[in-house]
Amino acid sequence: MDNSIRKTFTFTSSSLDEFENKVIKAKSLGATHITISQIEKSRWQWERDLSDPYPNWGMLVTSLFKIIVPDELRDWLPAEYASRNLELIKKRSRILEKYGLKGSFHMKEPAYLPEEVYAEHPEWRGPRCDHPRRAKNHYFSPCVDRDDILEMYEKAMYKLCSEVNIEYFHIFTNDSGGGLCWSNGLYTGKNGPDWCRNIPMSKRITKFLDTLKKGTNRAGVDAWIEINSNIGIKEPEYEMDAMWPFLPDFQAVNKKSNSGKPLAAEVFMNWEYTIQPVKNIARPFEFLEQYENAYHSNLPAELITVDDTDFDVYYRLLEKFNANPTKGLAARTCLIRETAVEIVGIEEADKLVDIWSKTEKAIFHFIDTGLEGLVSCAVNQRWLNRPFVLFPDELSFEDKDYYRRFQFQANDEAHANDLLDIQNSSFIRGYSGVFLASMALKKTISLLEEASASAKTIEGLEVYSDRLSLLSCFMKNSLNAIRFQHIVDNADYEREVEISPEWPLAAEPDLLKFEEITRAEIDNTNKIINLIKNRESEMMLLAPTHQLEDIFLLSPEICDQLRHKTKIMIDHLLDGKRLFITNNK
Repeated sequence: MDNSIRKTFTFTSSSLDEFENKVIKAKSLGATHITISQIEKSRWQWERDLSDPYPNWGMLVTSLFKIIVPDELRDWLPAEYASRNLELIKKRSRILEKYGLKGSFHMKEPAYLPEEVYAEHPEWRGPRCDHPRRAKNHYFSPCVDRDDILEMYEKAMYKLCSEVNIEYFHIFTNDSGGGLCWSNGLYTGKNGPDWCRNIPMSKRITKFLDTLKKGTNRAGVDAWIEINSNIGIKEPEYEMDAMWPFLPDFQAVNKKSNSGKPLAAEVFMNWEYTIQPVKNIARPFEFLEQYENAYHSNLPAELITVDDTDFDVYYRLLEKFNANPTKGLAARTCLIRETAVEIVGIEEADKLVDIWSKTEKAIFHFIDTGLEGLVSCAVNQRWLNRPFVLFPDELSFEDKDYYRRFQFQANDEAHANDLLDIQNSSFIRGYSGVFLASMALKKTISLLEEASASAKTIEGLEVYSDRLSLLSCFMKNSLNAIRFQHIVDNADYEREVEISPEWPLAAEPDLLKFEEITRAEIDNTNKIINLIKNRESEMMLLAPTHQLEDIFLLSPEICDQLRHKTKIMIDHLLDGKRLFITNNK
């Protein structure tokens, strides 16, 4: 096995031409491996029951049987879909071979299978792996303690690695519709078939990883494999964490190899899609700091995710760093300024560095709200295009359907109506929570508006200025949603509001807040329309077609939806009089 440092680049691409262009850039920056596992979404999983949002997680991610369908599962898994995915991955692999690079692969295992599989083979049913507060149906992954299930995995890995040159596998589990029997990290709690209850987790994981490795070895590939279940803010899985001393070389569990250290250092800034769907916003300070840490980590591998930016900011920074590695903020800032000089010239460079600095500060303030990322609220909950009204239950089906079917919560209309119900969790609630989140968002908005105004004065940054302004609008949308729901939470929907003849009479403060917030959201929505109209896909990450809109991607017809939102809100502005005492002055 080649034990030299593996430098793996991960990026998105919408075509093979774009993929090859990015491969060429990555190769020039020292890449040894490129992630090639991005595949077509498995909408067939969601389309079995469109009322259940949970499969949207699973259809986002790659799993082995979406590419190689075992003979035993051909009656239930779409072979044509898998064939398309395999062909795409093979084409990417051939591009890598052209430049002397090898493949890296991200996948979720073991992934859930259709219920019909278990009706025919009940002995294959492993753990329930859905999220009980977000799924309307139960989803079960296969039991990997069974030799016949492991045989499917071995054969599939052998076939994949026989056709595609992949040397590095990153597996995550117990999330997004996948899970391991009797793991304490399953969303439903420990569960699985009774017969394997007492098998130690270390034995289960070792056997599973050994099976995958056996498949790669049969194909003549000595692959590195790591599996990770510690995701986000989930409670750590201590049983899996404890097995690292028993691992063979170049395997890792929960980011520990047999050295007690991670197998790879990571550069990744987009946890929970922090600022998507706004496109191409650069964060050079955070990116370069993470890359510097990875470079000096002395770990066997580096996993570098390079998001798209205007002016290829990250690629420029990597090139400069590789030529002159830095250590410390001052040295990193010099590289960032050199990059700014290349983009806008020496006279405007300091201004661009300041724009990037303000943007970074703004995003950190946004992260402080606890909202996780814009996709979690603006997209998953459709804050962006749903109307903010006091009586959402009274909206007609036509007025709700365009956004309601894409809200990522799974229980009832009360949950759907609650703007602060984020995937059936409340991260912000009550006076203190709303106050703190609002203060953080106001700082975010102010910094982004300053950055946008400054970018507007630099020739060539007009579009980038608009991107920053759009990001600010997303933050205003979040601020308005939080404040609006706080009004709803504190309103007395049972009382009958007296219309007093008293003169003069001040309105209740909550009515004035309701009117101020709804007007602010209508104006903010109109500003978004003006920023993106006729260039929607240039400014935002959107579904390729209106028909392919899903919970994670807004429709390219977003402007029409935003206009519909404002019309509904204007039609319901007088609803405040039903809850609050009005002015009579």
